[in-house]
Amino acid sequence: MLKSTLGLMKYVVILFFSLFSFIVRSDDSITNIKNNHSITFSYLEGEFPFSYTLAGKPTGIAIDLCKSVAEHLGKELGGKPLEIHWIKVSPAARFQSLLTHKSDVECSNITNTSDRRQFLLFSMPYFYASTAFISHKEDHLGSIKMLSGHTIFVTSGDIAVEAVAKLNVRLGYSLFTHLSQSAVSGFEEMKVTNNSVFVADDVLLYSLKAASAKPGCYNISQDNLIAAQPFALALPRQSITLQKAVNNAMMEMFFTNEFDKIYNKWFLSPVPPDNILINMPMPARLKQEIAKWNVQYPSLAHKKLF
Repeated sequence: MLKSTLGLMKYVVILFFSLFSFIVRSDDSITNIKNNHSITFSYLEGEFPFSYTLAGKPTGIAIDLCKSVAEHLGKELGGKPLEIHWIKVSPAARFQSLLTHKSDVECSNITNTSDRRQFLLFSMPYFYASTAFISHKEDHLGSIKMLSGHTIFVTSGDIAVEAVAKLNVRLGYSLFTHLSQSAVSGFEEMKVTNNSVFVADDVLLYSLKAASAKPGCYNISQDNLIAAQPFALALPRQSITLQKAVNNAMMEMFFTNEFDKIYNKWFLSPVPPDNILINMPMPARLKQEIAKWNVQYPSLAHKKLF
């Protein structure tokens, strides 16, 4: 009896300290932001038009959203703009800076999936994209079933990696899969390889095609490996208070049409450095979500969190 009681007490003590540790860590991000009046953002390079480098500085729609989040947080914390620090991360280790709390928010084209929600938090969606493939027009590859025996390029760390692996099983392990360091390098590798395709989010494929020297030489499949999925900003799993603050900022952007201006800048206007016009209207799913959120906005009104 004494042994079982001591065992139970030991379990309770461990549970208490585990919960205490979680509570403390859950406040780490927001506490550091408040104390230092600064925020650290991580981003991927080469993910045009979401996050890439221009004149040595991060740029893209996800970057603009994070800058606006920082502005909203600065107002919440007394009006003075937050100092922003940027960390460039690689696709293969893209979440490491979040897991180690070196970054407060990652600003890039991150798909919110159930697997990732096991170790990350996400903001409200700011885009919806499907996973498709781009190929040489002369190869006439319109269907996933036609990819047997072909070389498949896919970005390391992307959710498309798992989709390609499952497709390979379905096609009797007939695919030759190669991991690329970025969307740009994956497309470039596909361009110089016969009987090959590059798998990625459809919006990235349209962007890469539009920016290429000969866009007419490539086709984007209507056949999707993954149906429409939400893009969102990512945060460490413990940053619950910061997540609420980020979502409040996102709601204000949606409600005041600030988001529409940011979206139009990147998808319906020429984009630097080469003035590429992607000409992609806002996805229907996103428009429906924003309309729903705007109706709900009075009940989700901005509340002081700090």
